[in-house]
Amino acid sequence: MADGRGLFDGFEAQRSPTDKDYRSVLRDGIVALDTNVLLDLYRMNSQVRMDMLTVLESTKERLWVPHQVIAEFWRGRQSEEFINYHEKKSETAKDALRNSYERARRALDEWVKNVHVGEREDITAPMYGELHQVEEIFDRLGKLLEKQADADRVPGLRDTNIDPVILKLDELFEGRVGEPYDSDRNSKEVSIAKERAENQQPPGYLDFENAKKSDEDAAGDYLLWRQILDRAREQQKNVLFVTRDLKEDWWRKSPPKATRLPRIELIQEFLDAVGGRFFMVEPSVLMQKVSTIFKLERKVNEGSVAALQSFEFTEDRDTEGISAGSGSRFRLAQVPGGRAADYSEAIWSMTRIARENTTVEECIHAFMKEFPSVTLAPEARRRFFNIVSLGLAEANGKTIYLTREGEKFFETKDPELLSRMLMERIDGAFEARNAIRSGMNHSELKDALASHPDLDLSSTQVELLLRWMGKLGLLEK
Repeated sequence: MADGRGLFDGFEAQRSPTDKDYRSVLRDGIVALDTNVLLDLYRMNSQVRMDMLTVLESTKERLWVPHQVIAEFWRGRQSEEFINYHEKKSETAKDALRNSYERARRALDEWVKNVHVGEREDITAPMYGELHQVEEIFDRLGKLLEKQADADRVPGLRDTNIDPVILKLDELFEGRVGEPYDSDRNSKEVSIAKERAENQQPPGYLDFENAKKSDEDAAGDYLLWRQILDRAREQQKNVLFVTRDLKEDWWRKSPPKATRLPRIELIQEFLDAVGGRFFMVEPSVLMQKVSTIFKLERKVNEGSVAALQSFEFTEDRDTEGISAGSGSRFRLAQVPGGRAADYSEAIWSMTRIARENTTVEECIHAFMKEFPSVTLAPEARRRFFNIVSLGLAEANGKTIYLTREGEKFFETKDPELLSRMLMERIDGAFEARNAIRSGMNHSELKDALASHPDLDLSSTQVELLLRWMGKLGLLEK
């Protein structure tokens, strides 16, 4: 008879979950939801929203929501950007259509001028006539976008007495929301979160790198995690945590299309604290597994899982890297290779990738192949979208293409063009350049940019901006 230890003894966290494991935790464990799962109900289209609520209804007996999640949910639900989500997405798409028409108009005007046929209406009139039809088509598309935004918007969102999402969640979560910590316990846990962050102990340590966040806000992920551990130990149950947060302080590094798994440290900490197993999935995976296990095929639209996967891929991005700061100003992400990288060469490689591929997903895959040091798809996307921030490419849904400036940079590798695009588009670049020219030294410049009333740059973002500008020779007086 065999004696001694087995392969997984002492290494239980290495065991990959099976369908049987998911079936077990969905039938007899705790299904804990993250804040983004709740807020995303408002961002989803109407069909996916309805199907996700059906999925949550099917797991009602297992549902539990940490108090931290509910606090973040009510805080996040108040913002106007959130309330007007579908209108803003519709306007963004309409702006892209208008910009496409304007670029086509300018291109035709330039051609007419260059070949000197401005007086030849027999040549130009048919061309402008076709262009006018394109304008009319784009106008009709704009109206269809507005109509869909109206259909996808949650009715009565501003009134919690009639908001159908709130009414359903209120029903589902009755008696299933955790208690808040008292002030002493909360202060203690925030201090622990800060200590863990200094040692890069997951989850949530990345939030402490954001200088704009207070310790209380930065500790949010850890507080959520601590409350999950408390509940699981109290109930002696395994936990399935559902989140769209794909930061590396929650998940292991993995190739783009591989099944995501939680950090080993989290599984081990759960095992040590509770004696059970911890699982983690994205909302689309929850939908797929619940639909199969509880036989919801007739209740959940077969296209909703794919739609939710696409939504997750699109929405999950670190806005520090690709979102506008104020107006049409954008922010930069890191370049593969760090401080030693040749920034112009790296950006040129990204334009080549965008030129050779037609979808964002293909580009991210190619980017990770070319820069293997970047192992997480969300991080690869954030860095790859530098070319969008710089105006060298445009992304519209799943597709991406080079702009005229991007094509020119691809052909010439002109560092002056890259510098010009950075100065025109990147938040804080103009202010930094003016400050340098006025005689401000680099140390003073960092403080000035971080405290500038018209900018919203953290110290990390300021460092990154100045590194870019230094690499391109833009910090010379």
